[in-house]
Amino acid sequence: MISKTLNILFIVALLCSCNNDSPTRVIDRPSLLKSSPAIKVEIENRGSVNYGDTIYMKVYPVKDEITLAKVVVELIGTNRILAESTDGNIKIATINSGGGNLRFKIEAEFSSGEKSNRYKDITVVSPEKANNWGFEVVERYPHNAHAYTQGLLVHDGFLYEGTGQYGTSKIMKTELTTGKVLKEESLSSDYFGEGITIFDNKIYQLTYKAGKAFVYDLSSFETTGEFRYSFKTAEGWGLTNNDSLLIASDGSELLYFINPEDFRIVSTLQIFDENGSVENINELEYRNGIIYANIYTTARIVAIDAKTGRVMDNYNARGIMLQSEATADMDVLNGIAFNPLNGNFLITGKNWSKLYEVRPIPANS
Repeated sequence: MISKTLNILFIVALLCSCNNDSPTRVIDRPSLLKSSPAIKVEIENRGSVNYGDTIYMKVYPVKDEITLAKVVVELIGTNRILAESTDGNIKIATINSGGGNLRFKIEAEFSSGEKSNRYKDITVVSPEKANNWGFEVVERYPHNAHAYTQGLLVHDGFLYEGTGQYGTSKIMKTELTTGKVLKEESLSSDYFGEGITIFDNKIYQLTYKAGKAFVYDLSSFETTGEFRYSFKTAEGWGLTNNDSLLIASDGSELLYFINPEDFRIVSTLQIFDENGSVENINELEYRNGIIYANIYTTARIVAIDAKTGRVMDNYNARGIMLQSEATADMDVLNGIAFNPLNGNFLITGKNWSKLYEVRPIPANS
């Protein structure tokens, strides 16, 4: 009992050992950093800006006694400087910025050497509405209803197709009119196959989330190389080429122009129409300066100017399928190619039982 009492007294003594004679504990606190002078950014354009017009900005310090030395405007996501000024008056040509929903970083430097940033969002739209088209079915061809189509193209009269899903992804060469498989190569079950294209006698194929592209010999389908890539969404979707560069999509509003030798991104292109950015760009097909792309989860196919990113035409594929052609496992439209003999579209989708040859007709005709 005595021992227990002594222990309690010892603990109390420790807890109460501080007295008025003890030295005061001093805590060092860092001084608050001096904030940079604030700036104000005024956009002279009201509302959205038409592609081809100029964006006008006025940048100035909030306090009159602050002297502005330089202003630099950068387009976010591109690391491109679009304008510089020493008096705060900024002009940005939209033919340089591109269209869509754009974000600009405005950095002001003052005579004191201090800097301050502001961000502005501006929507650049097409000055013209896209033309609207429907499709008339010319012919129906057999298609493997278990092929989860991710890429489609015609080369030397044969249909090449890339399919997805873990464990069933592959590339195939088939007879266009019969659907007969002539050659195929499966991916490892670790990979979900995506878009394909043929360039320089090689087949290039993206993967969904692995950030890896595979290269195959066109004749043998043997794997001859692979590349790493990193897109905005960290995903690979569609793939085509313009005879010099590969063109890839990642499900965003961007297209990536890629060096086929090392898979380095050479440039990006933002896709836009009269409403702003167009997202969910999926399977791709390039033809005569136009990039055709289907919009994921819809029956919409868009024709994109490969130089500007502007959507020039909308195609609606609704109604091309007969009810009797529907399958229990069918998913969305996801395959665009062209018949080289007549220029007609070839369209199919994920687990569709048919490949449709169609030609455009004016909407509602």
